[in-house]
Amino acid sequence: MALLYRLLANHLCSLLTDHPNAALSSLGVTHGDLLFLKYDIERQVEPAYKPKPYETRPFGSQVTVADIVAKQRRIERQEKGTVQSVSFDRGAANVFQQYCQAALAFSIKRGGICYGTIDEDNIVRVEFVYEPPQQGSADELIFERHTSQETQCDFLAGILGLQKVGWVFSQANKERDYIMSNAELQQMAAMADEMGPKSVAVLVTWDANDHGGNVHFEAFQCSEQAVQLCKDGWFLPPDGEPSGVSKMKNPKEPNLEEAIIVAGKDASEVDNDFFLVALPILDHQGPLMTSFPVENRLTPQSTVALRDHLKKHSSLPYSSRLADMHLLLWLAGQPNLDQTDLLAIAEAVKDKSELMEGYKVIIDSIAGV
Repeated sequence: MALLYRLLANHLCSLLTDHPNAALSSLGVTHGDLLFLKYDIERQVEPAYKPKPYETRPFGSQVTVADIVAKQRRIERQEKGTVQSVSFDRGAANVFQQYCQAALAFSIKRGGICYGTIDEDNIVRVEFVYEPPQQGSADELIFERHTSQETQCDFLAGILGLQKVGWVFSQANKERDYIMSNAELQQMAAMADEMGPKSVAVLVTWDANDHGGNVHFEAFQCSEQAVQLCKDGWFLPPDGEPSGVSKMKNPKEPNLEEAIIVAGKDASEVDNDFFLVALPILDHQGPLMTSFPVENRLTPQSTVALRDHLKKHSSLPYSSRLADMHLLLWLAGQPNLDQTDLLAIAEAVKDKSELMEGYKVIIDSIAGV
């Protein structure tokens, strides 16, 4: 029977070759007949059904739980954060949101690194926001990290008993259907990996309404699972427009299309909300002032700004007049002062003790007082 079909197929091919414009009915082909295409080259035809990875295992092979975990990762929500809440210094929060609103109109993103403390009750207290050199757009925020200025900031903060406790960033005022984008989530996970499991992220947004609008502060932590997955390379780099879902691949099994399990189902992407842990956010009045211009902004820091600051707070003891991290960081960049001088000045600010007269003279001379 197979030989007969082959002979008939060859006969039909000959007729079509000799009579390329002939109607099929004239060649004896009727309704219901099977036609085959003949190729002179070897073809690779993709199968209509692609077997799952577990179906391609050799018969009798054993799979352990470790093998399954290594290939697919079950995505789980983290119900509680590693800290109880976040309290943001009112002055620091106000200075940050005012710049985002008045100078940038929430048209581009802006961010900073939060310094503060974590108390015995696991409450994160943000006392100061360092704004590193950065490039911001409506969708992207790129920090210039680990500069000499940031090193000085770490040094001064350490003297005052402060440490890096997270970061804060604003979102541009545009339509979106997510809390955090895939790029923001990955940036958040990288920050948590750097600063530790108790670090936090504070999101600042503009909520427009009939009366103009309001600024919102929200605090989050990135789940510990997301931090590890990001560190291990499971998150695919953001591609195209910001999205509320993250695409994922097993870096050790890149050909596995559905590398994660979400809500009991195999998947290749996951909603970013799965990795977010919301935290209560409060405010407080901290020990530092925020009246000196902030570094790396459009508004320059200058000797005039130092003079105005000292005059504005002339009723305070001299060391208390210097209790502004932005001011101390600017002084750290002046050639008149070295690390030993900065140590003495910062310790006087911390202890609220009398500053040596020589340092008062140097700072007054810088200010032109």
